[in-house]
Amino acid sequence: MASGGRKLTTVELTFTAVLSALVGAVFLFWSNVVWDLAQLTLGLLYTPVIYGVWFIGATLPAYIIRKPGVALLGEFLAAVFELAYGSQFASTVLLYGFMQGLMSELALAATGYRRWGWAAMAAAGAAPALWAAPADALLYGIVEPLTGEQRLVFWSLYFVSGALIAGVLVKALVDYVARSSSILDAFAVGREVKGIAR
Repeated sequence: MASGGRKLTTVELTFTAVLSALVGAVFLFWSNVVWDLAQLTLGLLYTPVIYGVWFIGATLPAYIIRKPGVALLGEFLAAVFELAYGSQFASTVLLYGFMQGLMSELALAATGYRRWGWAAMAAAGAAPALWAAPADALLYGIVEPLTGEQRLVFWSLYFVSGALIAGVLVKALVDYVARSSSILDAFAVGREVKGIAR
């Protein structure tokens, strides 16, 4: 289902900013606590299974509002808030936020912002890995201890995690909230799920 007008309203912009502030707090926890903990418990090879959480800044507001630019704006603003809150990765989070948001935005743009099913959301959730996986290797040298075969597994997990967490899980949770409450009735997802006329 496509959204009605393409221009973002004040309500949609405000909602995206507030949601991004909350997601930025999740990003901070993931950056400063979960990432290091995952390396200790899962080992470096399987650490990317948690990576998809860093992509929800794009898919969450985009799935709710369904207009051009929301994925990029949401992910970048979440990164801005993460930086403001005190991320251990410092200003590099802004570059990641912009590029990851852009990758999701391009995936959604490829459907004309008209398809919001499981496949489209999985693609939008996985797309940021096109930036994150090589960027982590180039900027942080994270794959240096891994063999060639291990690197393939490592990089593949970025896409799987993004598709499942930022794509499938985000869609499932938002659909549930939209069906069971009125909090999203003012947005495209709420209108679609409940069949509310615009």
